[in-house]
Amino acid sequence: MSLNPQEKVYKEYLNYDWESDTDFQQGLKEILDSYLANIKEQDPSQTSISSLDQTQLTNQAKSFFFCQKTGHILNLEDFEEWKIHNGDKYEKNAKIVELGEGKEDIQGEGATTNDEPPYSSNYQNLAELILSGKPVPGIKEIPPVVLTDQGSEPLAAQRKKPWEVNRENSNS
Repeated sequence: MSLNPQEKVYKEYLNYDWESDTDFQQGLKEILDSYLANIKEQDPSQTSISSLDQTQLTNQAKSFFFCQKTGHILNLEDFEEWKIHNGDKYEKNAKIVELGEGKEDIQGEGATTNDEPPYSSNYQNLAELILSGKPVPGIKEIPPVVLTDQGSEPLAAQRKKPWEVNRENSNS
């Protein structure tokens, strides 16, 4: 099976060993620490980065680092689209192989687990979750109850509209 050049880049990106690359790990730590400091500056009660934000920052850092290191051009949106349509044909291990060509050998060697969360920020996946009625990760469920006893009474006098102010001035 011949691959187009961009698909080769996608496979190389999938196959990149991020865990053992100390430069990447150090850069990612700095990015996440900086982002957390910015969050704390805006809201001191925040103690951690949400998993959705952390995943997005990690993916952007991976893309940037991969492009800098290899010289390839990688668009994350195009990669995610490719992964939706073709990613299930590949299994991530020490090397990417097409499923069906040696799957039995790979599973015997102890396949690594994917440490990404079980959801994606991809629009298509979000649309499927919404259409199927499943809860969307990271979205707070708000009950449809309005608490009328907790309302407040207006204390300030209602402002006069410009034509009402002009009418009072002309009458005096």
